[in-house]
Formats: sequence, C-alpha cells, structure tokens
Amino acid sequence: MIRTGSDRKLVTPSEPEQQAKDMQRLLAKAEQQIRKLQEKVADQKQQIREFQAQAKHEDGLAAEREELKAEITDLKGEIRELIRVNREQVENLEALRVENARLKAGTKVQSPSNRATGAVLRGAPQPLLS
Repeated sequence: MIRTGSDRKLVTPSEPEQQAKDMQRLLAKAEQQIRKLQEKVADQKQQIREFQAQAKHEDGLAAEREELKAEITDLKGEIRELIRVNREQVENLEALRVENARLKAGTKVQSPSNRATGAVLRGAPQPLLS
C-alpha cells in the first residue's frame, strides 16, 4: 500500500498562542526601547554633571576675576600715591640742589681772607650772603 499523504495535519497556532508570541515580541521591543531610554538618561545625567562642573569652574573664575579687579584698583591707587610722593621727592631734591648750588656759589664769593677771619671768630655771627 502506498501512502499518498500524511496522516498529520498542518498545525496552525491557536489564537491564544499567537497572541502570546505577539505579546512577547512587543515586550522584547519595549524592553529594548527601555534600555535605549535608560542609556539616554545616563548620558544626559553625565552631561548634567559635566555642565555643573563647568559652571562651578566658571563661577570660581568669575570670583577670581572680581578679586583681581579689586586688587588692580587698589594697586592703581597705590601707584597714584607713589607717583605723588615721588613728585614731591623730586621737587624737594631739586630745591636742595638749588640750595646746594646757591651755597656753593656763596662760598666761592667769599674771599680767602674772610674765611680765615671766620675761622678765628667762630663764635661770632657771620653775615649771610644771598
């Protein structure tokens, strides 16, 4: 006897089995999407930490810049004061040079005999030459 066909029936999945497979596929896709979103959230958290660190650094730089501005302002004031004092010293030096030159000129005008007399009369007041 020759068999022409199989005794078996083609098995088609039942409706609940098909739904279960569809649900598993959907669940796998959802889990994959959740993993992607979790990775994205982790990346964004890392970016936030980096931005916070950068902001903290920039705040430090801004504070340092303000301190330096204040120091520069103080130094400018000190420089102005030093320039003023230096000018006063230059004026005093010039006045002393003029006085020194005047006194040197006055000693040259005195004759040698007057100086000798002045040496003998040390206690006596000497006339000032101007």
